[in-house]
Amino acid sequence: MATKKASKKTTKKSATKKATKKAATKAVAAKNQLRVRMYRVGFGDFFLITVPTKAGPKHILIDCGVHAGDIGSMEACVKDLAEETKHKLALVVVTHYHADHLSGFASQFNEFTKFDVEMVWISNRLDPDRKDSAKLKAQIAEVANKLQLRLGARKDPDPATALAMAKLENATGRPLGVKGKKKKESSNEKALRLVTKEFANNPPVKYYQGGQKPLLPKSLQGALTAELLAPAPLTSGKEFASSDNKNAQYIMHAADNGLPPTETLEPFEKKWPAVATDYDIWTFKEYRTDADRKAKVPGTETWKLMEKVLRDAQPDTLLAMADAVDGTVNNQSLVILFTCKGKKLLFVGDAQWGNWAYWLYGKKSSGKDLPELQERASEILGSIDFFKVGHHGSSNANPIPAMAALNPACVSMCSTESADAYPEKKRPYGTISKDPNKKGTEVPRILLMEEMEKITGNRLVRSDWIELDDAKAELEVKASPEARGQLKKLPANFSKGELYVDYIFPK
Repeated sequence: MATKKASKKTTKKSATKKATKKAATKAVAAKNQLRVRMYRVGFGDFFLITVPTKAGPKHILIDCGVHAGDIGSMEACVKDLAEETKHKLALVVVTHYHADHLSGFASQFNEFTKFDVEMVWISNRLDPDRKDSAKLKAQIAEVANKLQLRLGARKDPDPATALAMAKLENATGRPLGVKGKKKKESSNEKALRLVTKEFANNPPVKYYQGGQKPLLPKSLQGALTAELLAPAPLTSGKEFASSDNKNAQYIMHAADNGLPPTETLEPFEKKWPAVATDYDIWTFKEYRTDADRKAKVPGTETWKLMEKVLRDAQPDTLLAMADAVDGTVNNQSLVILFTCKGKKLLFVGDAQWGNWAYWLYGKKSSGKDLPELQERASEILGSIDFFKVGHHGSSNANPIPAMAALNPACVSMCSTESADAYPEKKRPYGTISKDPNKKGTEVPRILLMEEMEKITGNRLVRSDWIELDDAKAELEVKASPEARGQLKKLPANFSKGELYVDYIFPK
């Protein structure tokens, strides 16, 4: 009797052990699938690709930063990264020199020094062995710092000025008002030092541009391939420096011709040397208002209108140059096409028009009458399975021709933030225009997001749709008011974590 009981107990224990082992094997198999994880950090990029290999899952980190719209989740997200990867990364990619793609490496410096990394890829515009690289970085920093001081001195700051200031801080990783000859290391500089020198095992660092064949870490060889589409080769000079696709655009002109000294940046006095009332009363008769037409002579409303017309016609050079700095850095972005198990993943960093034009057309292109896409570009866009939305959903980083050519079956992720979580719920970047005749400057661009949802059959997911509720990190952040309930039922193969959204590619 006792023997039978013991036998039954042993059999039950053995069955439980087998079931546990089977479940564990199943869990490991699920983890060893191609997956993209997008962390919600605010207005910034932080993506983790899990690559299935014969030796188990390997990981690629693409950028780690937040700038505007910081929701305070970076520390918790990096801890999750460390736990998920066991402090081991096959590849770290730094797309370009902006705080919203770098700041996490600086703010979580100590945690990142514990990571073993096989290899690092960085845009070759940041290669310290290139003399012109250091020169350009120093020039951008100098222009940005001068612009910050001049914009900060304005007595009538408006949303456009605030947006320009945010762009400049993003480009330098240094807040407004840092003075003195011995400046402390900026956040961007600290982040770059981390990824090039301070990982635990001091991995090799490769600096790349479009068209080069990248060297893959050993653990990824045979598991995936990578094609570098941009930035444009250094030999192209400023041919692909444009930040937007417009023919007569002041900003584009400034970016194409380099960044001039700021002493000559404001051609008009802030206060007018003369006012309309200094002129003959009939000088501005063409601008008379209805109220003035009823009167015998033009009145003050006509003069105010004339001044407004002249002011609107005057380019705000400081704001234009802030855009030029921002666009110059964004166009240095690495653009990478990964292919794994037949699935194609396109990561475009913050690439703007010039960067796109290089691999879409192979030549400088602008205006409405654009040439046809190059055959290879058309092939890539028409066959990708995953698209990382450029520059957090801004219209100048997601060109209409490229979006129109997207594979309608692809899925898409956009790491963005439509409103600051703390404290005033303002948009981190730009404003929504209430005037139907004026284009809004908001990022993410609402019309673009809606159009991309249509293009991808509602398979676009934004990071700011996620409601964070992490007791361990004491985080509680609401979803964007623009989410409209999309996350109540995620598209197929998406899943939500406490700090992120995952997309697991179907086998």
